[in-house]
Amino acid sequence: MAIESFESKKLSRRSFISGAAVATAAAAVTGLVGCAQPQAAASSASASGAESASASASEASSSAESRASASAASSTKATSAATTVGYDGTGAMPWLGEAPTIADSDVEEEIDADVLVIGLGAAGVPALRAAVEAGAKTVAFEASTHFNSVASDMAILGGETQAKWGRGEGFIDRNLIISEHMKECSHHGSYEIINRWADVSGEALDWFVAASPSLYFVKDDAYEEIPEEGQKNYMFPYCYPVPETYKWEEEDMPCYPTSVGFSSLGPIMSDNLQIAVDGGADVRYSTRGICLITDSKGAIAGAYGKAADSDKYIKVNCPAVILATGDYLANEEMMKFYAPQCIENEIPILSLDFDAEGNNTNVGDGHKMGAWIGGAIEQWHAPIIHHMGGGAGPDGRGVIGNNGYLWLNLRGKRFMNEDLPGQQLENQVELQPQRKAYQFFDSSWPEQLAYFPMAHGVACIYREEALPDYTASGLRINVRTKEDIEAAIDEGRCLTSDTIEGLLAQIEGMDVETARLR
Repeated sequence: MAIESFESKKLSRRSFISGAAVATAAAAVTGLVGCAQPQAAASSASASGAESASASASEASSSAESRASASAASSTKATSAATTVGYDGTGAMPWLGEAPTIADSDVEEEIDADVLVIGLGAAGVPALRAAVEAGAKTVAFEASTHFNSVASDMAILGGETQAKWGRGEGFIDRNLIISEHMKECSHHGSYEIINRWADVSGEALDWFVAASPSLYFVKDDAYEEIPEEGQKNYMFPYCYPVPETYKWEEEDMPCYPTSVGFSSLGPIMSDNLQIAVDGGADVRYSTRGICLITDSKGAIAGAYGKAADSDKYIKVNCPAVILATGDYLANEEMMKFYAPQCIENEIPILSLDFDAEGNNTNVGDGHKMGAWIGGAIEQWHAPIIHHMGGGAGPDGRGVIGNNGYLWLNLRGKRFMNEDLPGQQLENQVELQPQRKAYQFFDSSWPEQLAYFPMAHGVACIYREEALPDYTASGLRINVRTKEDIEAAIDEGRCLTSDTIEGLLAQIEGMDVETARLR
């Protein structure tokens, strides 16, 4: 296939499939509340999908001639298929249960404080530090044996840190970003909250990274070589510099060059938490928040917690409680209520945080505590089910990413405009027979990648050599080497053949005659 036809976007379906590669898409991974897909979690979910692949790989050819390949990954069963239940019009919440009744005799320790933070993750740790720096006497409960650090990317507008890469104040029209956010969420989101993010996210990032003196800042290129002393704690800007072939201003659903990433949030989170501890924060690990305390007027007066090794409770008297307990993915009853399609379709979940006994910590504790005292829970919940390309490997990357190559369902039909972000692409795959589709690409892919948008999940950079081992997982998403594809073939995540007929014959359930007409 000539690169000119791809660049001019006049590629016919028939010329595209001649010597193509295919990836099967199926239910990917689910996340609620958070917006970044943690790569470690994606690894386990993707590996499970690969184990249930319905297509086997043929021997790969090292020839430079155009050849076809296909990868298949089907959804795995991570939850029961029991009857789901959502809103029934009565206002009942079957997942809620009753708030526990705790007597004074059940309390083994009582603490007076100004602020209690329940949950020490990406939200709780900064909240604790901010409260300490504001002069508050603080206490923190965390159900795990340590603070939790999952995601490693942040969407940021402006600020001095972004200015290091020419992306400070005024780099992008903030009103354009806000409007796009609201539009993509069908205006279910709060304009006030998104507007607040646009106003202060840059300043907040500056404050957050100032806590970590060892943090190394990438200077000239997101993929520049990092000195050894900076490899475990560095920060980089996504899409930097923006490839000449990526015109985000011309994209229907652009990936704006405003996000930043970290080698790992662990070191910088630890540094932020240490500031809080040094400032007097009383941190209690292996301690769950149980329920809130209100006074006679209904105002917050504190909360109860419970250590894992005790049968009694800790009572914290305070006028402010910050609930930072995360999502409710591991609570199947809540998932049935708010996101029943995830249960019915048996979509795998991302759940990485556990307590001292190995139990999930993201079970909706904070939601329950708020609801028990009359707090309202929004009625529209959006599970983050996004596609990273067919046949994802242990690192969570699809064989060739969620690139806009030709995608066919098992009926042999093209069913969408493939130029879609991962969330919308997944939504389309979910509508197909067996929730499965195949993505076709040919041996010209190394030259073609540069003409795909630099977006989440998209392979748009070809390299002869593999990235260094220390490279952040987020940066790996956009890069492919020949070794990546060969590994996918060897592992059975990608099918290959020298002919279209040979390729289609390997895809179980494919309507070959219809597919050949594409």
